[in-house]
Amino acid sequence: MISKNKIILGIDTSCYTTSIAAINLDKEIIINEKKMLKVKKGNRGLRQSDAFFQHTNNLGDMFGELKAKIIDYDIVGVCVSSRPRPIEGSYMPVFSCGYKFAKTISCVLNSKLYKTSHQECHIEAAFYDTNIDKEKFLCIHMSGGTTEILLVNRKLYGYDIDIVGATKDISTGQLIDRVGVKLGYEFPCGKYLDKNALKCDRDVHNMKISSKEGYINFSGVENQIFSIIDEYSKEYISKVVLDSILNSIYKSVVYLSNKYNLKDVLFVGGVSSSEYISNKMIDKLSNNKINAFFTKPSFAKDNAIGSGIIGVNRFLSEV
Repeated sequence: MISKNKIILGIDTSCYTTSIAAINLDKEIIINEKKMLKVKKGNRGLRQSDAFFQHTNNLGDMFGELKAKIIDYDIVGVCVSSRPRPIEGSYMPVFSCGYKFAKTISCVLNSKLYKTSHQECHIEAAFYDTNIDKEKFLCIHMSGGTTEILLVNRKLYGYDIDIVGATKDISTGQLIDRVGVKLGYEFPCGKYLDKNALKCDRDVHNMKISSKEGYINFSGVENQIFSIIDEYSKEYISKVVLDSILNSIYKSVVYLSNKYNLKDVLFVGGVSSSEYISNKMIDKLSNNKINAFFTKPSFAKDNAIGSGIIGVNRFLSEV
Protein backbone atom coordinates (compact mmCIF):
# COMPACT_ATOMS: atom_id res chain seq x y z
CA MET A 1 0.00 0.00 0.00
CA ILE A 2 1.26 3.47 -0.85
CA SER A 3 2.12 5.43 2.26
CA LYS A 4 -0.01 8.48 2.87
CA ASN A 5 2.94 10.01 4.70
CA LYS A 6 4.99 10.37 1.54
CA ILE A 7 4.46 13.67 -0.22
CA ILE A 8 5.53 15.65 -3.25
CA LEU A 9 6.04 19.39 -2.84
CA GLY A 10 4.72 21.52 -5.68
CA ILE A 11 6.17 25.00 -6.25
CA ASP A 12 5.04 27.71 -8.66
CA THR A 13 6.40 31.26 -8.86
CA SER A 14 4.30 33.14 -11.40
CA CYS A 15 4.29 36.84 -12.19
CA TYR A 16 2.00 37.70 -9.27
CA THR A 17 1.71 34.69 -6.91
CA THR A 18 4.06 32.54 -4.85
CA SER A 19 2.54 29.07 -4.40
CA ILE A 20 3.50 25.95 -2.45
CA ALA A 21 1.45 22.74 -2.27
CA ALA A 22 1.99 19.30 -0.77
CA ILE A 23 0.28 16.28 -2.35
CA ASN A 24 0.52 12.75 -0.98
CA LEU A 25 0.94 9.73 -3.23
CA ASP A 26 -2.81 9.08 -3.12
CA LYS A 27 -3.19 12.54 -4.69
CA GLU A 28 -4.75 14.07 -1.61
CA ILE A 29 -4.00 17.74 -1.03
CA ILE A 30 -2.15 18.17 2.26
CA ILE A 31 -1.18 21.81 1.84
CA ASN A 32 -2.25 24.51 -0.62
CA GLU A 33 -0.75 27.87 0.24
CA LYS A 34 -0.18 30.96 -1.89
CA LYS A 35 0.85 34.54 -1.38
CA MET A 36 0.09 37.38 -3.78
CA LEU A 37 2.95 39.64 -4.74
CA LYS A 38 2.50 43.28 -3.80
CA VAL A 39 1.79 45.81 -6.53
CA LYS A 40 1.72 49.53 -5.74
CA LYS A 41 -1.67 51.18 -6.10
CA GLY A 42 -2.10 52.65 -9.55
CA ASN A 43 0.43 50.30 -11.15
CA ARG A 44 -0.63 47.66 -13.65
CA GLY A 45 2.02 45.07 -12.88
CA LEU A 46 5.54 44.33 -11.63
CA ARG A 47 8.95 44.27 -13.19
CA GLN A 48 10.44 40.79 -13.28
CA SER A 49 13.26 41.86 -10.96
CA ASP A 50 10.77 43.11 -8.35
CA ALA A 51 8.70 39.93 -8.63
CA PHE A 52 11.83 37.78 -8.32
CA PHE A 53 12.82 39.60 -5.12
CA GLN A 54 9.36 39.14 -3.59
CA HIS A 55 9.29 35.45 -4.52
CA THR A 56 12.64 34.93 -2.79
CA ASN A 57 11.30 36.44 0.43
CA ASN A 58 7.94 34.69 0.17
CA LEU A 59 9.39 31.22 -0.41
CA GLY A 60 11.61 31.46 2.64
CA ASP A 61 8.81 32.76 4.85
CA MET A 62 6.17 30.32 3.54
CA PHE A 63 8.35 27.24 3.82
CA GLY A 64 9.32 28.23 7.36
CA GLU A 65 5.64 28.50 8.29
CA LEU A 66 4.69 25.25 6.53
CA LYS A 67 7.53 23.18 7.95
CA ALA A 68 5.61 22.44 11.15
CA LYS A 69 2.59 21.26 9.14
CA ILE A 70 4.58 18.64 7.23
CA ILE A 71 6.91 17.52 10.01
CA ASP A 72 5.29 14.07 10.04
CA TYR A 73 5.57 13.65 6.26
CA ASP A 74 8.39 12.32 4.14
CA ILE A 75 9.15 14.63 1.20
CA VAL A 76 10.09 12.19 -1.56
CA GLY A 77 10.07 14.68 -4.41
CA VAL A 78 9.73 18.30 -5.46
CA CYS A 79 8.05 19.40 -8.68
CA VAL A 80 8.39 22.98 -9.85
CA SER A 81 7.04 25.10 -12.67
CA SER A 82 10.35 26.13 -14.23
CA ARG A 83 9.02 27.95 -17.31
CA PRO A 84 5.79 29.50 -18.63
CA ARG A 85 4.92 26.95 -21.36
CA PRO A 86 6.10 23.47 -22.39
CA ILE A 87 7.79 24.71 -25.57
CA GLU A 88 11.40 25.28 -26.54
CA GLY A 89 12.68 28.71 -25.61
CA SER A 90 9.93 29.43 -23.08
CA TYR A 91 11.52 31.49 -20.31
CA MET A 92 10.65 34.03 -17.66
CA PRO A 93 12.95 35.02 -14.77
CA VAL A 94 10.33 34.57 -12.03
CA PHE A 95 10.16 30.83 -12.67
CA SER A 96 13.90 30.42 -12.21
CA CYS A 97 13.42 31.64 -8.63
CA GLY A 98 11.07 28.75 -7.88
CA TYR A 99 13.35 26.32 -9.68
CA LYS A 100 16.43 27.31 -7.65
CA PHE A 101 14.46 26.97 -4.42
CA ALA A 102 13.09 23.56 -5.45
CA LYS A 103 16.56 22.36 -6.47
CA THR A 104 17.98 23.40 -3.11
CA ILE A 105 15.27 21.54 -1.19
CA SER A 106 15.65 18.38 -3.27
CA CYS A 107 19.44 18.41 -2.79
CA VAL A 108 19.22 18.91 0.98
CA LEU A 109 16.57 16.18 1.35
CA ASN A 110 18.08 13.90 -1.32
CA SER A 111 14.66 13.70 -2.96
CA LYS A 112 13.58 13.63 -6.60
CA LEU A 113 13.40 16.88 -8.57
CA TYR A 114 10.86 17.22 -11.38
CA LYS A 115 10.24 20.15 -13.71
CA THR A 116 7.01 21.16 -15.40
CA SER A 117 5.57 24.37 -16.87
CA HIS A 118 3.20 26.96 -15.43
CA GLN A 119 0.67 26.21 -18.17
CA GLU A 120 0.70 22.47 -17.46
CA CYS A 121 0.34 23.25 -13.78
CA HIS A 122 -2.84 25.21 -14.52
CA ILE A 123 -4.28 22.43 -16.68
CA GLU A 124 -3.47 19.68 -14.17
CA ALA A 125 -5.05 21.58 -11.27
CA ALA A 126 -8.23 22.21 -13.26
CA PHE A 127 -8.27 18.62 -14.54
CA TYR A 128 -8.02 17.41 -10.93
CA ASP A 129 -10.98 19.52 -9.80
CA THR A 130 -13.42 18.85 -12.67
CA ASN A 131 -15.16 15.78 -13.97
CA ILE A 132 -13.74 16.08 -17.47
CA ASP A 133 -12.50 12.61 -18.36
CA LYS A 134 -11.25 13.12 -21.91
CA GLU A 135 -7.73 12.43 -23.11
CA LYS A 136 -8.09 15.09 -25.83
CA PHE A 137 -9.85 18.42 -25.36
CA LEU A 138 -9.68 22.15 -25.93
CA CYS A 139 -8.32 24.29 -23.12
CA ILE A 140 -8.79 28.04 -22.74
CA HIS A 141 -5.96 29.59 -20.71
CA MET A 142 -7.08 33.07 -19.64
CA SER A 143 -4.84 34.99 -17.27
CA GLY A 144 -3.00 38.26 -16.77
CA GLY A 145 -0.19 37.37 -19.13
CA THR A 146 -1.74 34.74 -21.38
CA THR A 147 -4.85 34.17 -23.39
CA GLU A 148 -4.42 31.05 -25.51
CA ILE A 149 -6.69 28.35 -26.87
CA LEU A 150 -4.94 25.01 -26.69
CA LEU A 151 -5.42 21.63 -28.30
CA VAL A 152 -4.48 19.28 -25.48
CA ASN A 153 -3.57 15.59 -25.49
CA ARG A 154 -3.13 14.14 -22.02
CA LYS A 155 -0.02 12.03 -21.34
CA LEU A 156 1.04 9.96 -18.31
CA TYR A 157 2.57 12.92 -16.48
CA GLY A 158 2.00 15.95 -18.63
CA TYR A 159 0.45 17.13 -21.86
CA ASP A 160 1.09 17.54 -25.55
CA ILE A 161 -0.10 21.07 -26.24
CA ASP A 162 -0.63 22.91 -29.50
CA ILE A 163 -1.66 26.56 -29.59
CA VAL A 164 -4.62 26.81 -32.00
CA GLY A 165 -5.91 30.23 -30.98
CA ALA A 166 -4.81 33.24 -28.92
CA THR A 167 -4.99 36.98 -28.48
CA LYS A 168 -2.70 38.81 -30.87
CA ASP A 169 -2.21 41.88 -28.69
CA ILE A 170 -3.24 42.15 -25.04
CA SER A 171 -4.52 39.29 -22.91
CA THR A 172 -7.92 39.08 -21.22
CA GLY A 173 -6.28 39.82 -17.89
CA GLN A 174 -4.50 42.88 -19.27
CA LEU A 175 -7.78 44.26 -20.62
CA ILE A 176 -9.44 43.74 -17.24
CA ASP A 177 -6.57 45.29 -15.31
CA ARG A 178 -6.12 48.28 -17.60
CA VAL A 179 -9.79 49.17 -17.28
CA GLY A 180 -9.88 48.29 -13.57
CA VAL A 181 -6.94 50.52 -12.70
CA LYS A 182 -8.57 53.33 -14.70
CA LEU A 183 -11.69 52.80 -12.57
CA GLY A 184 -9.57 53.19 -9.42
CA TYR A 185 -9.25 49.57 -8.31
CA GLU A 186 -6.15 47.87 -6.92
CA PHE A 187 -4.25 45.49 -9.18
CA PRO A 188 -5.22 42.76 -9.99
CA CYS A 189 -8.71 44.03 -10.72
CA GLY A 190 -10.62 40.90 -11.78
CA LYS A 191 -12.55 40.37 -8.55
CA TYR A 192 -13.83 43.96 -8.57
CA LEU A 193 -15.06 43.88 -12.16
CA ASP A 194 -16.65 40.48 -11.60
CA LYS A 195 -18.66 41.72 -8.61
CA ASN A 196 -19.67 44.83 -10.50
CA ALA A 197 -20.82 42.93 -13.59
CA LEU A 198 -22.93 40.58 -11.48
CA LYS A 199 -24.70 43.58 -9.92
CA CYS A 200 -25.43 45.30 -13.25
CA ASP A 201 -28.94 44.45 -14.49
CA ARG A 202 -28.88 46.83 -17.46
CA ASP A 203 -28.37 45.94 -21.09
CA VAL A 204 -24.97 47.28 -22.12
CA HIS A 205 -23.13 48.31 -25.26
CA ASN A 206 -22.10 45.48 -27.53
CA MET A 207 -18.52 46.37 -28.35
CA LYS A 208 -17.28 45.54 -31.82
CA ILE A 209 -15.09 42.47 -31.31
CA SER A 210 -12.27 41.07 -33.45
CA SER A 211 -12.29 37.26 -33.39
CA LYS A 212 -11.35 35.28 -36.49
CA GLU A 213 -10.52 31.58 -36.72
CA GLY A 214 -9.58 31.42 -33.05
CA TYR A 215 -7.44 34.55 -32.93
CA ILE A 216 -8.56 37.67 -31.08
CA ASN A 217 -7.60 41.34 -30.83
CA PHE A 218 -8.59 43.29 -27.72
CA SER A 219 -6.89 46.64 -28.36
CA GLY A 220 -9.91 47.84 -30.32
CA VAL A 221 -12.24 46.83 -27.50
CA GLU A 222 -10.00 48.66 -25.04
CA ASN A 223 -10.18 51.85 -27.10
CA GLN A 224 -13.96 51.60 -27.38
CA ILE A 225 -14.34 51.14 -23.62
CA PHE A 226 -12.04 54.04 -22.78
CA SER A 227 -14.10 56.26 -25.07
CA ILE A 228 -17.19 55.74 -22.86
CA ILE A 229 -15.63 54.99 -19.47
CA ASP A 230 -16.45 58.40 -17.98
CA GLU A 231 -20.07 58.31 -19.12
CA TYR A 232 -21.27 55.24 -17.22
CA SER A 233 -21.12 53.59 -13.81
CA LYS A 234 -18.39 51.19 -12.74
CA GLU A 235 -20.93 48.36 -12.80
CA TYR A 236 -21.89 49.17 -16.37
CA ILE A 237 -18.29 49.41 -17.63
CA SER A 238 -17.35 46.20 -15.83
CA LYS A 239 -20.16 44.34 -17.56
CA VAL A 240 -19.09 45.75 -20.92
CA VAL A 241 -15.53 44.48 -20.36
CA LEU A 242 -16.55 40.98 -19.33
CA ASP A 243 -19.18 40.72 -22.08
CA SER A 244 -16.54 41.65 -24.65
CA ILE A 245 -14.22 38.93 -23.36
CA LEU A 246 -17.07 36.45 -23.17
CA ASN A 247 -18.27 37.06 -26.72
CA SER A 248 -14.77 36.98 -28.20
CA ILE A 249 -13.78 33.73 -26.51
CA TYR A 250 -17.17 32.17 -27.26
CA LYS A 251 -16.86 32.87 -30.98
CA SER A 252 -13.36 31.37 -31.06
CA VAL A 253 -14.34 28.28 -29.09
CA VAL A 254 -17.29 27.50 -31.34
CA TYR A 255 -15.09 27.81 -34.42
CA LEU A 256 -12.32 25.60 -33.02
CA SER A 257 -14.73 23.07 -31.55
CA ASN A 258 -16.18 22.52 -35.01
CA LYS A 259 -12.76 22.52 -36.67
CA TYR A 260 -11.33 19.81 -34.40
CA ASN A 261 -14.61 18.02 -33.67
CA LEU A 262 -14.14 18.38 -29.91
CA LYS A 263 -17.06 19.09 -27.61
CA ASP A 264 -15.23 19.36 -24.27
CA VAL A 265 -13.56 22.63 -23.25
CA LEU A 266 -11.58 23.18 -20.05
CA PHE A 267 -11.14 26.75 -18.80
CA VAL A 268 -8.07 27.60 -16.71
CA GLY A 269 -6.29 30.70 -15.44
CA GLY A 270 -7.31 33.54 -13.17
CA VAL A 271 -9.79 35.14 -15.56
CA SER A 272 -11.70 31.86 -15.76
CA SER A 273 -12.49 32.24 -12.03
CA SER A 274 -14.96 35.00 -12.95
CA GLU A 275 -18.43 33.94 -11.85
CA TYR A 276 -19.98 36.23 -14.46
CA ILE A 277 -17.99 34.73 -17.34
CA SER A 278 -18.29 31.10 -16.23
CA ASN A 279 -22.06 31.17 -15.74
CA LYS A 280 -22.76 32.80 -19.07
CA MET A 281 -20.17 30.79 -20.99
CA ILE A 282 -21.58 27.46 -19.79
CA ASP A 283 -25.05 28.48 -20.98
CA LYS A 284 -23.90 29.86 -24.34
CA LEU A 285 -21.73 26.85 -25.19
CA SER A 286 -24.38 24.35 -24.09
CA ASN A 287 -26.63 25.79 -26.79
CA ASN A 288 -23.98 24.56 -29.25
CA LYS A 289 -23.77 21.18 -27.50
CA ILE A 290 -20.31 22.05 -26.19
CA ASN A 291 -19.41 21.08 -22.62
CA ALA A 292 -17.64 23.84 -20.69
CA PHE A 293 -15.67 22.84 -17.59
CA PHE A 294 -14.78 25.48 -15.01
CA THR A 295 -12.95 24.77 -11.79
CA LYS A 296 -13.23 26.43 -8.39
CA PRO A 297 -11.48 29.83 -8.19
CA SER A 298 -8.73 28.46 -5.92
CA PHE A 299 -7.84 25.91 -8.61
CA ALA A 300 -8.30 28.33 -11.53
CA LYS A 301 -5.99 31.03 -10.19
CA ASP A 302 -2.23 30.55 -9.91
CA ASN A 303 -1.43 27.65 -7.60
CA ALA A 304 1.07 24.82 -7.06
CA ILE A 305 -1.44 21.97 -6.88
CA GLY A 306 -0.92 21.08 -10.52
CA SER A 307 2.85 20.98 -10.09
CA GLY A 308 2.46 18.69 -7.10
CA ILE A 309 0.13 16.28 -8.91
CA ILE A 310 2.39 16.14 -11.96
CA GLY A 311 5.23 15.34 -9.57
CA VAL A 312 3.20 12.54 -8.00
CA ASN A 313 2.51 11.06 -11.44
CA ARG A 314 6.19 11.26 -12.34
CA PHE A 315 7.24 9.67 -9.05
CA LEU A 316 4.74 6.80 -9.33
CA SER A 317 5.82 6.09 -12.91
CA GLU A 318 9.32 5.44 -11.60
CA VAL A 319 8.35 3.15 -8.71
